[in-house]
Amino acid sequence: MKQRNLIFFWALALISVFGTDRLGAQELNCKVQINTEKISGTDKAVYESLRNSVQEFMNAQQWSNLQLKNSEKIDCSMLFIMKSRNGDSYTCDLQIQSSRPVYGSTYTTSLLNMREELTFDFQENQTLIYNETSIDNNLTATLAFWSYVILGMDFDSFSKLGGTPFFQKAQEITAIAQGSLGDNWKAQEDKNHWGWISALTDENQPTMRTLSYNYHRLGLDVMYEKVNEGRTQITTALAALKVAKQAKPHSPLLSNFMDTKTDELINIYSKADFQEKQTVFDLLSDVYPASTDRLQGIKTKK
Repeated sequence: MKQRNLIFFWALALISVFGTDRLGAQELNCKVQINTEKISGTDKAVYESLRNSVQEFMNAQQWSNLQLKNSEKIDCSMLFIMKSRNGDSYTCDLQIQSSRPVYGSTYTTSLLNMREELTFDFQENQTLIYNETSIDNNLTATLAFWSYVILGMDFDSFSKLGGTPFFQKAQEITAIAQGSLGDNWKAQEDKNHWGWISALTDENQPTMRTLSYNYHRLGLDVMYEKVNEGRTQITTALAALKVAKQAKPHSPLLSNFMDTKTDELINIYSKADFQEKQTVFDLLSDVYPASTDRLQGIKTKK
């Protein structure tokens, strides 16, 4: 059973996660897949090379000074759904997911589930190199950006606003990439990289980030020993969704919460009483009116 030492994460508030000297830490356990079904005449060698290069980049890169055991590394995945190729230029849909373990159980909870279109250049056997002061490669910039977001969202779930240093690094990448690496980095957009990092670094709107801590650390992690107490904490935490929607109705964090938590919430409230189920259903239906049918499971599952 994969467990992560929660005490380790409490100590993060007392140390710096970045510095001038890296300590040889690799923080991610990333699995990479390439889907080429939409491309005819597929050159298997170049796509296998791409998979190996991306996986090596994600798992061998040192993103901080933290030293994690293998059991503490963050599980994540990347699926490249290839759509077209023109020489060394590729366009794909990139799906990214990440999860973290729930204390005292074998269960893992999803933190990130997003999909975006990505265009990039790649040559067979190319080694991907990331230079944080000179960002001119859309593939490595994108991989680095989402690596920092994955780390930040994971740390937010263990320590209140604990992911801030990682989100600041992702923000730096976005600032450099704007104007040179395409629409995914364009300012004033809600769903692209700028929109994500704007939502994650807005000091005036930390609601969704605080919700993550309350939901995961005070709710899910407690349910192993105190089911009703943990579920009550989650019910209380969910009220923040209304506040978040009023402040920023098109925030990608709101849609990500629905994508990652709906099925989980249905299971969490399967043993709740009718009134608690109805309260949660009404709240979520108000925030996500287009998903009312999907949310019906909260009331009906037993």
